[in-house]
Amino acid sequence: MSVERLGGLPRPHQFTVKEYLAFEERSEFKHEFIDGVIYDWGDPHPKAPVHPDFVPGRPMPHLFTVAEYLAFEAESEFKHEFIDGIIYEMTGGTFHHSKIKVNIFRALLPQLDDRLFEILNSDMSVRVGDSRYVYPDLSVVRGQPQLEDNDTTLLNPVLAVEVTSPVSFDYDRVKKRSFYSAIASLQAYLVIDQHRVHVELYTRREDGWLGQIFDSMEDIARLQDLGCDLALAAIYRAISFP
Repeated sequence: MSVERLGGLPRPHQFTVKEYLAFEERSEFKHEFIDGVIYDWGDPHPKAPVHPDFVPGRPMPHLFTVAEYLAFEAESEFKHEFIDGIIYEMTGGTFHHSKIKVNIFRALLPQLDDRLFEILNSDMSVRVGDSRYVYPDLSVVRGQPQLEDNDTTLLNPVLAVEVTSPVSFDYDRVKKRSFYSAIASLQAYLVIDQHRVHVELYTRREDGWLGQIFDSMEDIARLQDLGCDLALAAIYRAISFP
C-alpha cells in the first residue's frame, strides 16, 4: 500500500546528522542516512506501507511512527507537522501572516467569554487523526482543554484558523479541512488568504458543513457557535494590498 503524497504540503523535513544520530540512538532498528533522508535498512516487508518517494531498487525512506515523531518534535528547535508517517517542514511566516493572526486574536478576545473559551496560538498542535498532527495558526477551545503528549497537543478545538499562502491554499481549504472536520468538537474552520481579501468559513451543521466565502472589507463572518462576529475589516486591519 503506497502512502499518498498530499498536494500543497511543504517539503518533507531534511534531517541533520545530529538529528539522525539522536533518532538512531532511540531506535531498536538500524537505518541509513543519505543527504538529509533517513532510510530503512534492509529490504522492506512486502506488507509494509510504501513511502511515496520510494524508488524500486533503492532503500525505502523511513515512515515514522507517531511515537518517533513526538520524540523528534520534543527535541526540535522548530515545529513540524506530521501526516501519515512523514514529517513536514512548516513554512516561515510573513509580515501579513503574523499581522492577520494578531488581528484575529484582537477581534475574538473581547467577544469570547473567558470563563468558557480559551484562544490558543500556533505553539499548540492539534491531533486531527491517529497519525496526523498539525499546527493551526490559531485555535479556540470551549470548556476544559483535552490535552496529550505532555500538554503539547490539543484534542478538542471548537475553532481552527489557518492563514494560508499561495503554496498552501489548496491544501488548507481541501485536505486540511477534511482533517479538521473529523474532529467531533470542531464547529468552525476559517481559511484566510494573506495576499488578498478572501476568507472561507466552514461551519458544522446537522446535515454536514456549510461553506461561505467573504471577499469584501464590508463582509462579516459570523461564528454562531462561539457567539462572535469577525469583520473582514478587523481581520485585514492595517494591511494594504498591491
